[in-house]
Amino acid sequence: MATPSERLAALEQRITDHEARCEERLAEIKSTAASTLAAVEGLKSRTWGVVAALLAWALAQVWTANSGRLERLETARPVAASPPATPNS
Repeated sequence: MATPSERLAALEQRITDHEARCEERLAEIKSTAASTLAAVEGLKSRTWGVVAALLAWALAQVWTANSGRLERLETARPVAASPPATPNS
């Protein structure tokens, strides 16, 4: 049977080993969290790029539609006003 001091030494060794494993795991968690955060930041910047591109495309569509509409209005001949219609009685 182990003496109390041997049991205490074994217990201290187990605690030390457990703390070492926890520190390794914590370092790995921090590394993973940092890489995940970097990936999210990259996605955010790409998302803003896509939003800017879509906004530019939408504005180009509006500009093109307005330009065409204005050209048609400028070249259209004015239509003579017709007299008001009278009801047939």
